[in-house]
Amino acid sequence: MPSRRCMGSAIATKNPKKKPQAPFGKTRRQRRRGGIAGIIFIANFAGIVILVLGSLLFNELRSGLTKARMDALRAQGSTIASVLAEAAIPADAVPVLDEGRARAILRRLSREPGARLRLFSRDLRPIADSTILDDIVNVRELPPLGPAAPDIGEVAGKAVSNVRVFIQGASDDPKKALIREVSTALQGNIVQSERFDEEGRRVVSVTVPIQRIRAVVGVLTLESGDVSEIVEAERRALYPFIFSAVLVTAISASMLAWSIAVPLRRLAAAADNVRSGRAQELDADALRKRPDEIGDLADALAAMTATLQDRIDANESFAADVAHEIKNPLAAIRNAAELLPRATTPSSKAKLESIILNDARRVDRLVTDIANASRLDAELARASQQKFFMADMIDDMAQAYGSIGHAREVEIVVRHPDETDRLAVSGREEAISRILTNLLDNALSFSPTDGKVVLLGARDGKVIRITVEDEGPGIPEEALQSIFNRFYTHRPTSAGEEGQAAFGKHSGLGLAIARQIAESHGGAIWAENREDRSGARFVLELPAV
Repeated sequence: MPSRRCMGSAIATKNPKKKPQAPFGKTRRQRRRGGIAGIIFIANFAGIVILVLGSLLFNELRSGLTKARMDALRAQGSTIASVLAEAAIPADAVPVLDEGRARAILRRLSREPGARLRLFSRDLRPIADSTILDDIVNVRELPPLGPAAPDIGEVAGKAVSNVRVFIQGASDDPKKALIREVSTALQGNIVQSERFDEEGRRVVSVTVPIQRIRAVVGVLTLESGDVSEIVEAERRALYPFIFSAVLVTAISASMLAWSIAVPLRRLAAAADNVRSGRAQELDADALRKRPDEIGDLADALAAMTATLQDRIDANESFAADVAHEIKNPLAAIRNAAELLPRATTPSSKAKLESIILNDARRVDRLVTDIANASRLDAELARASQQKFFMADMIDDMAQAYGSIGHAREVEIVVRHPDETDRLAVSGREEAISRILTNLLDNALSFSPTDGKVVLLGARDGKVIRITVEDEGPGIPEEALQSIFNRFYTHRPTSAGEEGQAAFGKHSGLGLAIARQIAESHGGAIWAENREDRSGARFVLELPAV
């Protein structure tokens, strides 16, 4: 039989005024794709992607320009070296480079604009230099007087170039680097490199040996520094990518602020309205429809607010019920106390004293049960769950209540369909034992003389089912659910004097507490009448381990 779930505490009841909340849990979360996480990743990586693409394009252009320039210098150097080998080496003598004729030939040859040509002998001695032959004077603009603000772009570009050349291993002394290239070319190899010249400029260099047949008589070196200017121009072409990355980052930051910060601010304002009492429910329906984590947060806060409001309403209702339940016995005590001085016979005086004593005991029971019910939530939250065996608990309960049943001439019978199955569950053993205590108290209270109370423990798949049966008057069909409400005090007319007296011994909170404990363990409890109409049956179900 399905059970009605209590909200908040054992004393809470379902508030019929509350609007049904939207479903919140695994199903709703499965519909959400982590939108905010995706926005954050896309926004942060968009600018980086633009910079990376621009850098790759720039590197490709720079590599292509450098290679094209080296190829041009190599072709020109090979041509000039061939001319020198034919015209500057006497044919009828030992292959030796005629230095004067070589300088004259180099002066007449047209060369690649922006390229510097140098000629070295076999002993690494400089023979000719195009800057001297052509009377070229390097002119550089002097820096302005006084401190000047550095050009960040120029500084950054120079730093990148220096790092690149340093990584390529050309960061040592320019003269040593040149001598190393010339020495390698004297062995008959064409050398291509990228290095710094004496003025600190980055240049591409091609060194070609001058040889007659197999004899190397000199080395021709061609350098070009205009690649730096070309690369600098291409670097300036990278600025749009940088601007685009900054723009995308600014737009993504604005989007993040609009899509995350603003909704969170609205959610905080709605929560503050609930806190201050301006609203009873979280006004965040629009945010709850969002398919992302903010929607999850709004949904969770709305569910939490509704639960807290239910608890507040339940506490207010409980306080009213407590006042009503305590007021009745206190009124009876006051009336009996007022009549006691006017009692004329011992029997009437004894009757009034009995009323005062019984109602005082009833108030004491009410206060005790109310205190237990109020502490139950905290106890369930603090206690840790452990594995234990319901079969052992049933046996212990039957033994503990054996003397009580014997005094009332009621037999307690324990049944286990499978003695080898000890019915393991996980939970708070003390709380579960309180359920059985309440059920056994009720069963013994309504069992007739020579009756039986049967405790049955069995396993049904993944559920442990504990059944408590008595042979009392049963439960009215219309009250099968009501008996789990707090302060339930309905007295069936068929209960007789013994059953009527039994109701007076209970506060009406025991079964409400039992239901809360069961549901806090993921279980359920319900009541039903036995098939032969000869008593009531209470069924407790708990998840099996």
